[in-house]
Amino acid sequence: MKKLFKSIILSAALLLGAAAVAPSASAAWSGWQNESGYSGRVFTDAATYTAGASTVDWKAEKKGSRTLYYTAGVYKKRSGGGLTDTNLVQRGSFKTATPLKSFNVKTIRNKTGKGTYVIQLDCYSDSGKRNYIGTFESAKFIVK
Repeated sequence: MKKLFKSIILSAALLLGAAAVAPSASAAWSGWQNESGYSGRVFTDAATYTAGASTVDWKAEKKGSRTLYYTAGVYKKRSGGGLTDTNLVQRGSFKTATPLKSFNVKTIRNKTGKGTYVIQLDCYSDSGKRNYIGTFESAKFIVK
């Protein structure tokens, strides 16, 4: 009986430990995308942002060590196709990955309403942003 009790306690502890370190199911990396010889992807911290959410946290990463310069923007997907620009923009550069950055959910909602969104990174090989490499896009996320 003691062995059975110990086994149950040990199993429960292992399951709780595994659940504590498991990544969030709602966080999402886009798939790897290829643009002009660069492979990149974009992470968002959730698939859905409810009224209580404060920020859409995101970051981008790429393979290789050359510096890319980017302009990141939030875009609402239109039902008939195409995108609506929220005019929310962040700029920077990175060699392998950006730090975790964020856009304010309330500002997104106030600008273009509830709906399905993506973050797009327009990337360039030069700081003057004359040599366009391509655009990396996040997985879709919903703002409620």
